[in-house]
Amino acid sequence: MLVGRAIFSDHAAMDITRFRNILLALIFIAAGAPWHGAHAGGTITLGITSATAFSIPHYIAEEKSYYADEGLSVDTIIAGSANAVLQQLAAGSLNIGQAATDQTLRAIQRGAPIRIIAGAASNAPFRMVAAKGTKGWGELKGKTVTVGGLTDVTLYFLRTMARKNGLGDHDYDLVYGGGSPNRLAQLLSGAVAGAILTNPHDFMALEQGYVDLGSVPDYLPHWAQNNIQVDTRWAAQHRAEVLAFLRVHIRATRFFYDPANRDQVIAILAKHTKSTPDVAAKTYDLYVRQQVIAPDAALFTDGIQQNIDALVAIGEFAAAPPLAGFIDPSFLAEAAKP
Repeated sequence: MLVGRAIFSDHAAMDITRFRNILLALIFIAAGAPWHGAHAGGTITLGITSATAFSIPHYIAEEKSYYADEGLSVDTIIAGSANAVLQQLAAGSLNIGQAATDQTLRAIQRGAPIRIIAGAASNAPFRMVAAKGTKGWGELKGKTVTVGGLTDVTLYFLRTMARKNGLGDHDYDLVYGGGSPNRLAQLLSGAVAGAILTNPHDFMALEQGYVDLGSVPDYLPHWAQNNIQVDTRWAAQHRAEVLAFLRVHIRATRFFYDPANRDQVIAILAKHTKSTPDVAAKTYDLYVRQQVIAPDAALFTDGIQQNIDALVAIGEFAAAPPLAGFIDPSFLAEAAKP
């Protein structure tokens, strides 16, 4: 198990046993009760963790009216954490979610009526960013570092990177800060000495003189970070809406990767992530170079499997369950047909 000293923030303090009990209660209540869904017709309620570049296809779809072209109206809920997205999805408050792979696997393994149906981010463009003047990992010993939460993948990233740089799990304290925007704020305020950040928040910090201690893909090069999930009960009754949503997502990823659209994508990214054009451009260039956004929303099954293997390695899964129990590729296969 991933353990260590921890200081809980107001937004994310939760004992792991209490969290699991709450999640299980939501799952069993939702599974046993009649399902009514968040919305009917052509309206979809989508949940995302926070306003990061991972959701750029969604932002493009909104700005280019792709949803309207498919007769869809999409209400977006920024839940604040992957756990919150998945809890709301399991409870029927959301129809579709976009959340971290590891958290999704945990929820499904515990019985949540959720399946992964498409890819979103096919690697993990996170970075360890430290306070100004930091010379290396060794200076974080005895200091406080912020990650997303006790069961958040950013804690696994931190553990993996820190161990390979000579720090034990008890050599630093933790703050569970929620999404990347919150973690950036903690770093800028001086409340922490380091933060695991994703884009564009890592570039925002680096622009201000904070120190880059390394990127997650250098340590975990085959990691599926983020996927699109459905409430399986809702999806069974609204397959047409799911297919329309995926067609929009595929169209938006193609717009993203078309070099002719670079300036438009950067402007959209800057608007929705509240970043400067320069930071948005750096994020865009990184995402294109590393193909962070899953082209055509493709499922990165090898990357999902690496998440499963990691959960086995840290003792959360006793053995690796079959991948087929976590995904439903039929929606994407149908949506991708000409």
